[in-house]
Amino acid sequence: MVKKASVPAKKPAKKRAPGRTEKNVVTVDGRDRRPWALASKERLLAAATEEIAEVGFERARLAEIANRAEMTPGSVYTWFANKEELFRAALEDAFDKQLLSNVRALEKLPADSAPWLVKIASLVPRNYDDDDFTNAQKLLVETYYASWRDPLARDVLAPRVREHFALYLKIIDDAKAEGSIDASLDTQMLASLFLGLAMGLALIGMAGVAQTDPVNWLKIGALVDKVARPK
Repeated sequence: MVKKASVPAKKPAKKRAPGRTEKNVVTVDGRDRRPWALASKERLLAAATEEIAEVGFERARLAEIANRAEMTPGSVYTWFANKEELFRAALEDAFDKQLLSNVRALEKLPADSAPWLVKIASLVPRNYDDDDFTNAQKLLVETYYASWRDPLARDVLAPRVREHFALYLKIIDDAKAEGSIDASLDTQMLASLFLGLAMGLALIGMAGVAQTDPVNWLKIGALVDKVARPK
């Protein structure tokens, strides 16, 4: 009698590591992360924003940021290679938020009916109804400073600066197209002038110079509008 060949018992299927499912693992920066762990990164960015807004880019300290986030200094390296990378990420994050705030301010204006100067005014770092400069507004100024002083930050932040400037360029170009601004005036020059005015006013405001009532700008705006109109 021929014996049947014994069939080896099937090995039990290898179980996945607990929690390793598509629903509760996400890939961030090439590494698998728990979704709830992303909250720690947001806390770090928020803490870095607060620290830089309070003491400036150059005086901000990693230990203080970790303390604000209620984390250990070592846990920062879970997300960022070093202090400089965290700072640049915080500046970029805050800049994006302020840029979005500016875009939303423009969207609130009546379509095709708001004077171009009103649109320009909506892009100032500090909005007229703010009690003080917000952290995002402070970091908007810090972004320009860091892009100037820090060569490593410049590569990251330069595209954001160009995005900010592009908002001014578009307003000027649109105003030219509708006949509100003399077409012979240089768009780049006008955009630079108004961006420089806004950032300069923000800088001296943060330095303690009293802010004038926005109504006081109406007469100056009327003069600028008169000079800029086609002859």
